[in-house]
Amino acid sequence: MECVKLRKKYLSVWVWILRSVMVPVLASENLAEIRSRKVIRIGFALVMLIIAFIVLFGIGRMSKVHETLSEIVAHEQVAIEMLFRMQQAARDRSVLLYSIASTKDPFERDEQVLQHGRFGGQFAEARIKLNTLQLDETERALLARLGEYTNNTQKLQGEVLEQLSNDRFQQAQDILNRQAVPSQSKILATINELLDYEISKSHSTELVIQKQQVQTRIFMVAGGVVAAIFAGLIATFINRRMGKLISGLETSAHQLQDANHSLESLRLAMDHHGIVSITDVHGNITFVNDKFCQISQYAREDLIGKNHRLINSGIHPSSFFEEMWNTIAAGKIWQGEICNRNRSGAPYWVSSTIVPFLDDAGLPCQYIAVRTDITAIKEAEQVLMRGKYELEALVHERTADLEEREEVLQSITTAAQDAVIMIDSNGNVTHWNPAAEKMFGYSLVEIIGRNLLDLVVPSKYHDALRAGYPKFVQTGTGPLIGAITEVDARKRDGSEFPVEISIAAIRVKQSWHAVAIARDITVRKLAAEHLKQLASTDALTGAFNRRRFNEVMQIELARAKRYGTPITLIIFDIDHFKRINDTHGHSAGDQVLLKLALLVSGNIRDTDIFARWGGEEFVILASNCETQCPHSLAEKIRKLIEFYPFEEVGQVTCSFGVTEYCSGDDQESIVKRADSNLYRAKEAGRNRVCFDETNSPQ
Repeated sequence: MECVKLRKKYLSVWVWILRSVMVPVLASENLAEIRSRKVIRIGFALVMLIIAFIVLFGIGRMSKVHETLSEIVAHEQVAIEMLFRMQQAARDRSVLLYSIASTKDPFERDEQVLQHGRFGGQFAEARIKLNTLQLDETERALLARLGEYTNNTQKLQGEVLEQLSNDRFQQAQDILNRQAVPSQSKILATINELLDYEISKSHSTELVIQKQQVQTRIFMVAGGVVAAIFAGLIATFINRRMGKLISGLETSAHQLQDANHSLESLRLAMDHHGIVSITDVHGNITFVNDKFCQISQYAREDLIGKNHRLINSGIHPSSFFEEMWNTIAAGKIWQGEICNRNRSGAPYWVSSTIVPFLDDAGLPCQYIAVRTDITAIKEAEQVLMRGKYELEALVHERTADLEEREEVLQSITTAAQDAVIMIDSNGNVTHWNPAAEKMFGYSLVEIIGRNLLDLVVPSKYHDALRAGYPKFVQTGTGPLIGAITEVDARKRDGSEFPVEISIAAIRVKQSWHAVAIARDITVRKLAAEHLKQLASTDALTGAFNRRRFNEVMQIELARAKRYGTPITLIIFDIDHFKRINDTHGHSAGDQVLLKLALLVSGNIRDTDIFARWGGEEFVILASNCETQCPHSLAEKIRKLIEFYPFEEVGQVTCSFGVTEYCSGDDQESIVKRADSNLYRAKEAGRNRVCFDETNSPQ
């Protein structure tokens, strides 16, 4: 759609040019030329109709595909979620039944029996919700079979519980092992069969949707070919007719040249793409886009592999770049304005945002820089920031030169992509460039002479601005003068958006006026927030990465030192993970890491911090734990992992090292102690939890 809009804009410009150039010639056109114009209009109309039909057809087909996908997601997501709940509840009941059978304490056994009943309620609730969905015959048959197995298993489990209540442990174990467990296995097998069937249905529907998409593409390609043929025929016809009119265009050559200059200016104004480069950790360039080559005047092959110092202008001191490198080397985002020098030696200014990308160890592996050309803005600022005495001298000594500079300034502010606004001593708008019209939604006619504060400044700033404006009117000074500030602004429709604004004071006819340059930084803010999120999470598992975990841990340790808050650190890793990779492949290993992360994160408190420490090693930071909380938490997670069905590789176990915060601990000491306990768990045979030797559970 953007291509179609751009084509329409260029066609409208060309139509205007042709009309303005050919008016004298059209007065003497004969009947054949009039018919030619009619043919051209009809041809263009047909092409536009074909394009419109293709677009509408494509939108309709895509809407239908979207509706189909929504139905699949609505049904399959609920069905699969309920099946997973039933599967988890069934396994938890089996595990708990074994625990009940081995528990001698009657009070503990009663509590476990209650928990067993709650798991049964969860299983029944998921089964009832699954029955409310629109199911086909196969699904209902499987659910009926599942109900039969469930009723039988409940009776057998009831017999086990009855035997246990009468202290007949051996009889309970016999029923459990010989009848209840096989019946429970049938339930799990039926649930797995339902899951496989749901996945098969999704694949079948996916094939139908793909077929619809292929048909849509074929139709749109065919329509595009037809439109291209029509456009080619029209272009050929125009070319032949234009050949006959060349002799009449000699008198309009100057007008056509001016029109070409206007068209080129329009094209340059529309080309507002960013300047992008990627470097390694040493500053050597590994990628540049076309805009970078254009502004630096270097070919791409002259830049790749070279250090970024190639375009250093020498204007900034070494401390400027030291601060920048220290910031990005620490994994933080740097923003600022830099003056570079192109191949011919001319300087140019860019507003830069440099984002470091971190490896698994939390260290930068490359830097991505996104820049905006602000040379014109800098030139405008230099003109606007001229001192009072220099401007007065220029007014008296070089009136003609000032008029020329004013014309240049007007051209710059008109072409500038940032809003340039000027207000008088009463706060009324006296200058409003096209970029301001586009940014705020007010036209020049609507806003000239009106108070800026009432129209584009949010109400939360009104009191402070009204209090400080009288001082500015008297002295031309204020906290925002000469500084670059990020604030919120208000559009005509009432919506607010972030802007970066710089304000200068100018003395006009014995009174102080303010000139502001505002830049919409909505996209930059969103991109920076997104990149910040990417920099704090592990790409594979979605858990916090080591860098983010270290930041949170420093905060928690400081809180513990100040308030005495208990902290537990758990470090665990997957036993024989290298064997998993070697036997099943790294793809299966990645799936194990992902599923393990999801399993753990779903079974800890919202206040607990879970992160990937590196490789197959993970950490949990739990604060405000009770006395037995660290022990029970680690053991709970160990059992969850041990009994979880990792379909790709079979059973997976983990070894755990657990420690608690002690007075005087820092990050290095508490991590070292937990790591030592982890190695003790490994040496003791793996698949176990080891605590501090002085604080082991009895």
